[in-house]
Amino acid sequence: MQQALTASEAAAEQARQEERERRDWFEMLQNEAAFRVWVRILVEMGVGRLMTTEEDMRMRNIADQILDRMADADPKSYIRILRTLKNI
Repeated sequence: MQQALTASEAAAEQARQEERERRDWFEMLQNEAAFRVWVRILVEMGVGRLMTTEEDMRMRNIADQILDRMADADPKSYIRILRTLKNI
């Protein structure tokens, strides 16, 4: 039977998982096709549009969470995505 993880073991596992996720986001953002797909998804989610409904706000919050993960994983790609979304 497995023993319950100690608090420090659980924290270490959480940190490893977060680092894996950050690396996955980084690697994905290096792919030009994935970059274009994410730009389209974010536009469809309402980035850059006025929010007029509750659903707009929900989608925009999710888009902001995605953008935060991108910024954490690869700041250069994040800035490039923002510039693309704003047609700069």
